Amino acid sequence: MKVLRKFRDKYNKDIIYQVGDEFISDDVERINDLISRGLIEGEIQPSFRSMTRKEILKLLDEKNIKYNPKAKKEDLIELLKGGD
Repeated sequence: MKVLRKFRDKYNKDIIYQVGDEFISDDVERINDLISRGLIEGEIQPSFRSMTRKEILKLLDEKNIKYNPKAKKEDLIELLKGGD
């Protein structure tokens, strides 16, 4: 995703992203926040954390990702992140 407006990295204050830089992250919530603030280009993506466990299981099934039906929601989210 390209940077649209200059901003300082929230986790590493020494990094300043300039217009045109490439921004890379797998943190959907952070990406959505930066998009909504007009700092990077892209479309808002659904957050796995805001999804219900049932919705996550359905998405795993759609992507043919094997999982333990007794797994915790956080573990299922990790499978989804690794399954992209």
